[in-house]
Amino acid sequence: MKSICLIPARGGSKRIPKKNIKLFHGKPLIAWSIECARNTNIFDKVYVSTDDEEIATIARDYGAEIPYIRPEKISNDYSIDKDVRNHFLNWCYENSLDIKILCYLYPTAPFITQSTLIGCRDMLIKNNVSEVFTISKYPNSPFRALQLNNDNTLNYIWPEFINTRSQNLRESYYDAAQCYFFGYFKGIDNSKIMGYEIPNMECHDIDTINDFINAELKFSILLKKGII
Repeated sequence: MKSICLIPARGGSKRIPKKNIKLFHGKPLIAWSIECARNTNIFDKVYVSTDDEEIATIARDYGAEIPYIRPEKISNDYSIDKDVRNHFLNWCYENSLDIKILCYLYPTAPFITQSTLIGCRDMLIKNNVSEVFTISKYPNSPFRALQLNNDNTLNYIWPEFINTRSQNLRESYYDAAQCYFFGYFKGIDNSKIMGYEIPNMECHDIDTINDFINAELKFSILLKKGII
């Protein structure tokens, strides 16, 4: 099956200027995703979709291909992943590139591992589901979540679970925001998706400077333990 990895990396990050190419443990942040994807040897091509020439240059330096410079209309603050993905799929169709598996890998996922990418791919193929993505278990049950009111008082979002023992609450998972595998081959059940579970320690959202600093600290621990 022709498998492609697509890494979306726009240049207009505001909370962390030039986030996708900011140095993270000695490399541009996006380099970790590119190198991990290439080193798995499960992808025919690794592409980066970007609107930024500097990102494009760095991506090429680390072995990715730039199919085009992404249009501004799908590179602004209101663009969504589905639009970026569909734009790429249309380009593939126009260039007679018959994709059977597409991995949509974030450029802000330095914690991604080869085993995670391969595991997601294998789960997709084995189960014939339409999508597989990384998930992680909530360390504390979201059913005990609180909300802050305008007068600074608190109330439970789900008051029916106030007196339920935590061990009796249903386990819940969140999107670990690393990679998403989509299947376009025969036999796919488009009504089903699956999650590939990874430990909390091996995922970290990077949206703010504080996130970035905490991610570097966590990454240092994983490096010392030989996990990354």
